[in-house]
Amino acid sequence: MADATTRRHAVAFRPRARLVSVLGEHLISDQAVGLVELVKNAYDADATEVTVELLNLADPETALVVVEDNGVGMTLDDLVGKWLSPAVDHKERKKHRAERTPRGRLPIGEKGVGRFAVHHLGRRLRLVTRAADSDEICLDIDWDRFDASDTFLDGLSLTAVERSPEVFLGELTGTRLEIRSSRGPWNEKLVRKVHRTLKRLQNPVSEVADFRVGLVCPDYPELQDIDPTDILDRAHYEFRVLVDADGGCDYEYTCRHPAVASRSRSGTESLLALSGDELASRTPECGPFWVNLYVWDRSSNFLQKSGVSRRELDAHCGVSLFRDGLRALPYGEPGDDWLFLDQERIQAPAERVGNNQVIGLVLVDQTTNLQLRDKTNREGLIENQAFQDLRTLVRSVARLFTSHWRRDRPTGDTRQRPVTAADGVRKARALASAIEKTARDDVPVRWPPRPARPSVAETADEKHLPEPVVVLTQRQALSELINELDGASADLQERQRRRDIMRQLAATGLAAERVVHEFGRQVAAAMTHLQQLESNARGDDRTRDMFRAVAVSLRTLRNEFRVLAPYESVGRADRVQSASVADSVRLALLLNQHNLDAEGIHVSVVGDDFEVRSRPAAVVQILDNLVHNASYWAALGEAAGQRIVVHLRPTERRVLVVDSGPGVHPEVVEQLFQPFSTLKVGGTGLGLFISAELARSLGCTLRLADKTEQQNELGGAAFVLGFPHEERSEKEHPDE
Repeated sequence: MADATTRRHAVAFRPRARLVSVLGEHLISDQAVGLVELVKNAYDADATEVTVELLNLADPETALVVVEDNGVGMTLDDLVGKWLSPAVDHKERKKHRAERTPRGRLPIGEKGVGRFAVHHLGRRLRLVTRAADSDEICLDIDWDRFDASDTFLDGLSLTAVERSPEVFLGELTGTRLEIRSSRGPWNEKLVRKVHRTLKRLQNPVSEVADFRVGLVCPDYPELQDIDPTDILDRAHYEFRVLVDADGGCDYEYTCRHPAVASRSRSGTESLLALSGDELASRTPECGPFWVNLYVWDRSSNFLQKSGVSRRELDAHCGVSLFRDGLRALPYGEPGDDWLFLDQERIQAPAERVGNNQVIGLVLVDQTTNLQLRDKTNREGLIENQAFQDLRTLVRSVARLFTSHWRRDRPTGDTRQRPVTAADGVRKARALASAIEKTARDDVPVRWPPRPARPSVAETADEKHLPEPVVVLTQRQALSELINELDGASADLQERQRRRDIMRQLAATGLAAERVVHEFGRQVAAAMTHLQQLESNARGDDRTRDMFRAVAVSLRTLRNEFRVLAPYESVGRADRVQSASVADSVRLALLLNQHNLDAEGIHVSVVGDDFEVRSRPAAVVQILDNLVHNASYWAALGEAAGQRIVVHLRPTERRVLVVDSGPGVHPEVVEQLFQPFSTLKVGGTGLGLFISAELARSLGCTLRLADKTEQQNELGGAAFVLGFPHEERSEKEHPDE
């Protein structure tokens, strides 16, 4: 029996009229975004043409924005049931049913909130629309009526008028929006943004068939041309990639930089191997897509040779995202670094390309990427797993491009600030250029110039051979001198950049050494004092337990830092002595234990131990780097097969470190041990270089194993550290 005091009442949400104003203000960020939404609505209406008119912009009260299309138009039922029904999902349902328009289009919109763009653009609206075999419908809306806080939305009625055609005459259909009383002033900066947004709305490589956008703006006639630019044909580098649903790709690379010979390459690649641990052991949730990258060297002389101005490049640069040929904002807008290109370039300026160097196109087909959905505020896509996987794969495409770009770009970087020596070279070049203008073509000159008397070291060097001497004119000789000075300047700048990085890393290493040393000293002192306190303490059992707990904590910290002991010898004499290779391997594995456990990588050491005469700390450093690299790449494979095997070969006096990762990328094999060459996410490209230098200082060799000696059943990379067969003495190497 129900409680006599219980009451049940039917209630419902009843939105206030000002909800329309709130949504209009917060869902649409500015006029440019609002106009793009209205143009996309015209696309969804199967229009072939849409015209945007911006008139009388000097005064917000007289400003008029007109958006007119020749689409299918709306019937009265469409107007009431769709346009006047926010959040209606008819487009989303069509998209999931793959229901296309007569022109074969899937709807771009899906949330039913695009009409609030009209509210954002002005306070008065006249909508005129006509569908086939129907009368024309006219609807006037005063948006100020919706601002009242005491009025409910269902209490405001609007009047739609059916009339004989006055705008869409004859057999014409479509929709015309006249928006008056602008909510904000229109200035040149805002019109330029509208111009740029509409100009970049369509994929410039393959525009949407039968869809053209026009802009009319008498106040700024120079901005009315929004036809796609032909700047892409003048790119220094071009990279076209088709990415499949499994993360593999087919690519075509072309270099046509004016300072180097033109060349092209093509191939296939797994982008999962370049994505770090972001896509390890799983299939991407996004579908297939295309990526086109067009990249420039922003040096003024190279841009000029290609017929591109910095202003033109600035107007189009960035990586844009297109769905079914129409752009999704804000990707590729100024300041939008959605791929973190600029962030990575700050860390390695000469090894990465930034947003201001690239015009990128990410092309997505909605039918195979239904999980890529708009945010309600129209500012980008919902950052679900599908979007994150798409971004990761596009970043991997950029890394694959840079592996080609680094090989082909001109040596040196003219954008780097020259050091003192480079400044002197540049002044010498300027002087030579000035003299060249008055040089004569009838005066012979020895080239190269007669060198000064060679040094004793040079004459004692049996390999020293004089360069062949030719006779040039003054002008020719000066041209040769200018070319050599250009090369010297670029080389000096590159050396300075690398020296700065080395200096920074050295400072970091010295700081780490100091921390390790001081930490060990302080822990040892704390242990001594603790033992004295414990022996003199006369407390209860609880006090003695607390002493024991502190002692355990200190011993744990001491053991954790003990694995860094080899690095504490940096800068001091690490004496050559007999050392166990197996012990060095064990310590290298201990240094990487956290990563190995976190990734669930199985490690095995096979073979017999052997002794070497070497510097133990340096050997551990080399093996530490090899194990660290192996764990990184092994983690990219299937979880069940993530393995590292370390082979000890005493007869050959070698250690072989093998992983189950994707193997060494063919584009970096030749540069493997060169500084700053890497495909690792966030890598510096210095680990193998430093390890190879350390090995050389020990009289050892470090190299990539060839196929005959790999015995690599894991299928990944295999590196060989070889020790000399002859024992080395300190007298033979006093510098160590």
